[in-house]
Amino acid sequence: MVSVKRDYKSSVFCMLWEDKEKLLSLYNATNGTHYTNPDDLSMNTLRNAIYMGMKNDVSFLFNFQVNLYEQQSTVNPNMPVRDLIYVSKLIQNMVRDCDLYGSTLVKIPAPRFVVFYNGSEKQPERKIHRLSDSFSKKQENPELELTVTVLNINAGNNAEILGNCKTLREHMQ
Repeated sequence: MVSVKRDYKSSVFCMLWEDKEKLLSLYNATNGTHYTNPDDLSMNTLRNAIYMGMKNDVSFLFNFQVNLYEQQSTVNPNMPVRDLIYVSKLIQNMVRDCDLYGSTLVKIPAPRFVVFYNGSEKQPERKIHRLSDSFSKKQENPELELTVTVLNINAGNNAEILGNCKTLREHMQ
């Protein structure tokens, strides 16, 4: 019996973005920016640290943001919950030596969550998943919110982003 590795696309996705120049190109394409110095990126993916059975594909600090990028070939409305757990672990590591009980505000980078969808189910070009959609009791103004932007990178979708990032375009193909 042949065993198929389910996460092969995710593994390839992770390997592609280990190159900081390619990752900066992806950042620029998804944010409409034109940064040029890949050395300003600081990788912080929790390698081999699977938290509650979950891992993140690519995580990096840049421009006072912690960016979490995932590739998904299946629709997953639980990404906000997964990203909340993951970013909490990252922030915990970042503030480990800070005095969180002191009177000085501890600054943390703003989080940004992006999923690149390339599965076979028809999906909109861009979709926002909200953590509050997971709440058992709906709230008009939830006190905790996290949004994940899902970008469909299948043919015919997000042409501008794919046009601005050759590596993502090639991965999609």
